[in-house]
Amino acid sequence: MAREKDHPSVEAVNSTILTKLEAAAFVRCTTRYLERQVKAGRLRALKPTGKLWRVRRSDLEAFLESGATIGGGK
Repeated sequence: MAREKDHPSVEAVNSTILTKLEAAAFVRCTTRYLERQVKAGRLRALKPTGKLWRVRRSDLEAFLESGATIGGGK
């Protein structure tokens, strides 16, 4: 049986502010990929503490609309 932490609920993914795990489920990528995008300045995140961060759903949608790609293919 899957743990709740591994699979965010639909309600959580539809909320305005998402955790790393919820954001990764929304974008269908890994949390590490999102961490790299935040560090590179391509994705905005709210960081109340060093390790804890949240992402606004609107920022994720803007990130996806910007044409960001994995691997930077031709």
